[in-house]
Amino acid sequence: MPLFKRKKITKPKSPLGSALFEYDNIFNKDLKSPSDALKNGKTLSPRRTNALMERTFYRLDFILEDLSKDNLKIDYRSDKIRYMIIDMIENIKNFFKGAKNNDFDPGNMEESDFKELAMSINIREEIKKKMKDIESDYI
Repeated sequence: MPLFKRKKITKPKSPLGSALFEYDNIFNKDLKSPSDALKNGKTLSPRRTNALMERTFYRLDFILEDLSKDNLKIDYRSDKIRYMIIDMIENIKNFFKGAKNNDFDPGNMEESDFKELAMSINIREEIKKKMKDIESDYI
């Protein structure tokens, strides 16, 4: 028996859990390093980052479509979480749209642009608490 066994992560069965799982994968794989670089004051390559943003926004739009009221019927408590996830995705998209307008140069960006990124991180923590309350299969 290995001492350090790797934890197996399976895709959640609930629709909100799977949307959050996909968002976490997209953020951690694609958006975390550019957002950290911008927070630390580093300028990014506009051409390369634009291509990354187009792919990522396309995938985020699929999550938003899956969470729409037409495609997902859920109870009241879960409905609040749905709107929080939508707000979180919109804040991330607005942050990177603002960065794109400033050519991914943090010197040109305003403090309000960075507040949207911080708001989305705070919303993610609130969602984690609410998902525990409804006993979701993904937190």
